[in-house]
Amino acid sequence: MNTKPPLSLAAFTLLELIVVIVILAVVSSYVFTRFSQSSGYRQDTIVEQIISAGHLAQQLSMNDSSRTFSLSIQPSQINLLVDGVSFSTAGTSFPLIFDNSVNLSPTVNIVYDSLGETTATTVTLQLDTNQDICFESSGFIHRC
Repeated sequence: MNTKPPLSLAAFTLLELIVVIVILAVVSSYVFTRFSQSSGYRQDTIVEQIISAGHLAQQLSMNDSSRTFSLSIQPSQINLLVDGVSFSTAGTSFPLIFDNSVNLSPTVNIVYDSLGETTATTVTLQLDTNQDICFESSGFIHRC
């Protein structure tokens, strides 16, 4: 008794092979672009950390007018200062120190008042490309 399938049913068709090759090509190109763009994600993460630290300093200054809250921007770190001393919460400790490939300019202290307002400043993050972060005098912080 022969249990082998007929020869016409035993092989893949040319169409099935082409579909599998196309699917593998699409998946591999997607994976390759994800790995090649990892520095872009790193830059986005640093920008979001700076914006979040600015928002935290702003919120703290609006909640406690008896203290001075500022965001200190240095070439490779940001620091949230309360009356000139580094601030730490349960989830985040300052300063946030980046490696030497990160360059923030200019070196500046962004001081918030009790209304959450500050002096208009533009900070540039230099990593693979330049990304500007605008601190508006009204307190609005965004990519620019």
